[in-house]
Amino acid sequence: MDDYQTALGAKKKLQAASFSLAVNVLLILLKLSVVYVTGSLAILAELLHSFFDMLASIFAYAGIRKAQEPADDSHLFGHEKFENLSSLAQTVLIVITSFVIIYEAYGRILKPVKVESSELGLAVMVLTIIIDYSLAKYLHKTSKDYGSVALEADAYHFSTDLWGAVSVIVGLVFVALGFPVFDSIAAIAVAILMLWISYHLGIKAIHALTDMSPPKKVIDRISESVSSTNGVESFHKLRVRQAGSKYLVEVHIQVSPKKSVEEGHYIGHEVNERVIKDLPDVKEVTVHVEPKTPRFRRKI
Repeated sequence: MDDYQTALGAKKKLQAASFSLAVNVLLILLKLSVVYVTGSLAILAELLHSFFDMLASIFAYAGIRKAQEPADDSHLFGHEKFENLSSLAQTVLIVITSFVIIYEAYGRILKPVKVESSELGLAVMVLTIIIDYSLAKYLHKTSKDYGSVALEADAYHFSTDLWGAVSVIVGLVFVALGFPVFDSIAAIAVAILMLWISYHLGIKAIHALTDMSPPKKVIDRISESVSSTNGVESFHKLRVRQAGSKYLVEVHIQVSPKKSVEEGHYIGHEVNERVIKDLPDVKEVTVHVEPKTPRFRRKI
């Protein structure tokens, strides 16, 4: 059953990444046609955003696919961190796009360019909002249900695209009212929003890649599972790190010195199974068994 769930999760995540890529291609074509008609920098910013979103979706797909590969001689702990690497790569793309947009917008503020605010532009941006909202909701749900930091990052791409589209619509409305500078202001608003999202995604990816400890609530749940396992007198040296959407756990448990080696080994297996059962996000638990003696004191 566990193998089935793992395979199902991998299939669902790859399907979501593929669908995200297809939608990005559609959005690029739509926005490209509007940029050609209106000459709007704000919509061009959204076009660039969608283009880099497409690259990000490619990274997400590649990261998820690579993360599914089993451990081998070169990656003994598995390939899950390729998802974190994919998320970081997507973050870098957002930052690059943001600064390009700000640079172009600043240039247009200094030297205004005529913008044609057409019904086509507004219609396409409204359609973009509907698509972005639906896809962001779908990707967020899939990333939560099956555990994928790459899909989570991809979902945030579409969330920023959604709010960016709102900014563009506001800008186009002001352009229609005779204030063309608002086109550039809307573009800068899109860029700032993208930078804000990239900061949070980047920090999260870096924390995982540098083996930063997970939130205290995760540590507490693991501690509870270990301590409540029959035969465990106490434990210490509990260490947890993240790989992709999974956690790798190491812990030293102490059992009664009257237990045989075989019994201690069995208790270690019980700890492993208990933690993984209580926390599905845990991939592996390495357990070191020690006899409970006065010289050992409980440490976490």
